[in-house]
Amino acid sequence: MKSEKLLVAIVAVLFVVSIAIVLLNSDALQDENIYKPSASFSIREVDVKPVEVTSSLIEVNVTAYIYHGEGKAKNATMLIRAINSNTGLHESEVSTPIPESDGDKTVKASAKLKVERNGNYDLKILLYDNGSIRDSGSVGIKGLNALTPVAKLSGVSVNNIDFIVMGTSAGRASIRSDVYLENKWAAPSENMNMIVKARQAESNLLADKRSSETGVIAGEATSVKSVQLDVPEGYNYMMVVELWKGDVLVNTWEKALMLAPTKTVPKESLEKTMNIEVSRFVREGGVLTVSGETMAAGTAPYDTGMKQEPGFEAIAAAAALMLVVALRRRS
Repeated sequence: MKSEKLLVAIVAVLFVVSIAIVLLNSDALQDENIYKPSASFSIREVDVKPVEVTSSLIEVNVTAYIYHGEGKAKNATMLIRAINSNTGLHESEVSTPIPESDGDKTVKASAKLKVERNGNYDLKILLYDNGSIRDSGSVGIKGLNALTPVAKLSGVSVNNIDFIVMGTSAGRASIRSDVYLENKWAAPSENMNMIVKARQAESNLLADKRSSETGVIAGEATSVKSVQLDVPEGYNYMMVVELWKGDVLVNTWEKALMLAPTKTVPKESLEKTMNIEVSRFVREGGVLTVSGETMAAGTAPYDTGMKQEPGFEAIAAAAALMLVVALRRRS
């Protein structure tokens, strides 16, 4: 009897376990058949800001504000493609994961990519989840060449240039240029190299140039630096000021110097043919050549009897001739 009862008990236990296994398997199958919607994403806003600017390239940081609706994401990523607006060519691309969330929430995804500074671009943004595109959008960026490269950043600019004639000798004028350097930043400026050039206006020949240092300029202050140049008389000049940081040209400014008021600067009027005495501008190895003679640059040349272009002397002679004619008519 005991063995029969034991056998019945074992059979009952096996039956219960079998029923439990069947029920568990049916629940699992039901769970697998439950519909789970795909994750939904939508781009709400996009911010683009420069990170690093060089003379040729710009690195920008693109931040997308993405709304994650229903559904659980699987390997969600954001792909950004830079398309040249003028050519339609694909320039560069970058991808980054979309942060995970529980749904019904806005998340941020950021990525950096580099583009050429002289181009305009459409940034195409694609949102992927489980290998499928869930949303897309685009934002345009242009005028990138207006951004100043880091190497050329400086708060110093030329506010004005004054010219003072320090003396004349043998057809040459010694001109002092007072350059007003304004530091627009609150912090003191760094010491930079300043080059002042005198270019003959009609021919663009370089008559003279000198270099100096700006020195450290206090924040929101103006400093005046003087540079003296020697140029031939009777010509108009474009005085050029260049600021350099090491081997990098930061900026350039120009102002006209009128030593021949009856002539005109080409930038401000129609072109006019001029008889330029080129020998007056010849410099070989820092030595000025005048009519076959040489002398060190910066020294005043002696009078060679070289014919000069008529200026105030011609006007005076014409006035004297008119006066003689008038006196003869009276007599």
